[in-house]
Amino acid sequence: MGFDRSGRQFEPRAPQHHRMLHLPWMGRENAPYLWLIVLLNVGPFVPPVWSAFPDAHDPPSPGWTGTVFKLRQDYPSTRPAVGSMPWKAISFRTQPEAYLRAVLQYGLEGNVAVDWQLEQNTVRKWYHAPWMHSTSGGREFVHGLTKERSSRPRELHPNQPSFFQNWAVGIYNAPGGYVIGRVWKDPMVPNPGAARFPDGTVALKLLFTTATVAEVPYLQNAFTWQAHIHDATGTTRSIQTVRLLQVDVAVRDTRAASTTGWVFGTFVYDGNAPGATPWDRLVPVGAMWGNDPTVTQDAATAPSPLHQTWINPTLGPPQHLGRTGRLNGPVDNPKSSCLSCHSTAQYKAVSAPLPPANASTTEAMRWFRNIRATAPFDPGQVSLGYSLQLSVGIQRFLQANPAALANIPVPSSTRRTTHVSTARREDP
Repeated sequence: MGFDRSGRQFEPRAPQHHRMLHLPWMGRENAPYLWLIVLLNVGPFVPPVWSAFPDAHDPPSPGWTGTVFKLRQDYPSTRPAVGSMPWKAISFRTQPEAYLRAVLQYGLEGNVAVDWQLEQNTVRKWYHAPWMHSTSGGREFVHGLTKERSSRPRELHPNQPSFFQNWAVGIYNAPGGYVIGRVWKDPMVPNPGAARFPDGTVALKLLFTTATVAEVPYLQNAFTWQAHIHDATGTTRSIQTVRLLQVDVAVRDTRAASTTGWVFGTFVYDGNAPGATPWDRLVPVGAMWGNDPTVTQDAATAPSPLHQTWINPTLGPPQHLGRTGRLNGPVDNPKSSCLSCHSTAQYKAVSAPLPPANASTTEAMRWFRNIRATAPFDPGQVSLGYSLQLSVGIQRFLQANPAALANIPVPSSTRRTTHVSTARREDP
């Protein structure tokens, strides 16, 4: 079974020139048997391609001749070798910029040359998470971008009077793709307990904006895409130009085990930075490997009281950052931080990604604990390993298929410690 863009089940279409012999036992777990084909027409053999999940919210517009997004969903069936991890030779604490640049270069290799069409990357394999196509802001059909938080006036630049849309696409390397495949092994019964990302997992997200160079001057000469996104009304879509604004990276690194087990980083595009290509002009905003739970104040001060966040002191484009100056990118909510928001990724999603607007300091700091990579945000729930794409995907799947809720397995060992000591402790 597969799904249409609204979440309804459908039978995968047979390859051209052939008709598939559908049998009652056919399912993804029996995908190898799909090679059983009845050849009813004369023509070249075309092997069937399994596509359990939709690519995008809408099909390509009539007459569209440009790029069409394909969800990379041939997830590894066995755990792949991580391969080269150049960042492992670098300390994220003492050399955070070099660490982030090593991770970014790893993500760019093979992807830039093929315009981020993952199936064409011959350097290494990358994968997408499913179920980001549904809802009004779901994946658009050109590059698979999904709608993110919009930028308010003056968030991107002091002289910016307008609101701007932001759209993004995230990818995982092979170890991460293996985990996604395990969670979604049965397309009708996701398994949250399988979300255990191994050391060396890398996630990367490209964030694009509709902001103009006139209002955000540092976007000059930025990398651009065409994307099928919302018009000003927010109810219809059209092809528009979007500019690369931000790139996020996340690395599962056991050297950060005393805090969260993850290192998050953010880059911003700076048209004034040196570099021959737009990718060369991405500059790090900062890195973080913990939420500094003992720092409870709201506003940032100088010098910074944070010890588990590094912010680039030579950064050009103005940044609003997160609570108390914790790491956040230009698109992100200034009330949060990269790790804070992602720490809420769990099944069931009983806590919002952000503290309530009227939360007291004590209440708000619940979002700034150092939660281990395999521990849930709330007791009794199942951690999704800091993956909001898994969290959102499962939520959207259940919105479209509420009857499946009763079938989702929940591990018996979900009641575990949800955070580590708030004592200041640094990693080697």
